[in-house]
Amino acid sequence: MTRISAAAATLLLLSTTGCVGAPPMAPAPSSGPAMAAYFDCVRDGGVAISAHRAVSALDQPENSIAAIEATGRAIPNAILELDAVLTKDRQLVLMHDDTMDRTTTGRGRVADLTLAQVKQARLKASDGALTRAAPPTLGEALDAAGRVGAIASIDLKPADGETTVDLARAVIDQVRQSRAGNRVILITYNDADARAVAAMAPEMMISAGLSGVEDLSGLNPAQILAWTGTREERPALWRALREAGVEVQFGTLGAEGVRRDDRYAADGDVSEYRDLVRQGVTVIATDTPLAVKSVLRAEVAKAATCARPR
Repeated sequence: MTRISAAAATLLLLSTTGCVGAPPMAPAPSSGPAMAAYFDCVRDGGVAISAHRAVSALDQPENSIAAIEATGRAIPNAILELDAVLTKDRQLVLMHDDTMDRTTTGRGRVADLTLAQVKQARLKASDGALTRAAPPTLGEALDAAGRVGAIASIDLKPADGETTVDLARAVIDQVRQSRAGNRVILITYNDADARAVAAMAPEMMISAGLSGVEDLSGLNPAQILAWTGTREERPALWRALREAGVEVQFGTLGAEGVRRDDRYAADGDVSEYRDLVRQGVTVIATDTPLAVKSVLRAEVAKAATCARPR
């Protein structure tokens, strides 16, 4: 019989006892989603491009199958930011706004409409052109992203009276039904929601809004992609997060004419994207993903060599 020390015996006893009904223990700090190793690899000299609402050209409707497929084919391992919302009959569809009015031929709040009513509408392309496509369900979008090898980054859009965590439960159920957990990121905006959603889906990556390394308290760094906003470059924070084993996201997207994407392009030279990577950014969230790719081809190619779970 192998002898163990008293300290080891105590640890063994503590690990095998507990109160009846106690929640399962959190994953060990070294564990994480299957996709965590992919992002660790990308962090070492590569870059990941996140296309805002999946769009890479103006003839694509945002949050559409057409945008998902076109952007996924154009950019290896593209991250496609998608907006999920529940209909009146508790079905998940893609829609950025609370209402159908801006991006479709439909009218009214999505939360007040059934899936059948949402599906009667037709999507408008980003340039305003009318298409024949209906808004997709989240399940349809996940299938499309899988076909082109893209990663779906799902922004949770709770309706009035509903919490992010409530919506996250429905999204997580659909992701699991679609067997897409290894190619999904769930987007949260504060540390409390990040902790709750991370505990609900330990096999999925979580995007969490972080203003400092201390915000990682209660989170598994291997599971986290740090969202650091769009307003200011923060290389000191980015270095600290990287040293903590967390990939940094930064957004160049935003209102037309104000966003960094437009400011970078104003002089015809968008090399500023390379400066972001040099300062520690791993994921660039953008409204112009093909422009980012044009500057960072070597970094995109390096990321494409990183193994991804399927």
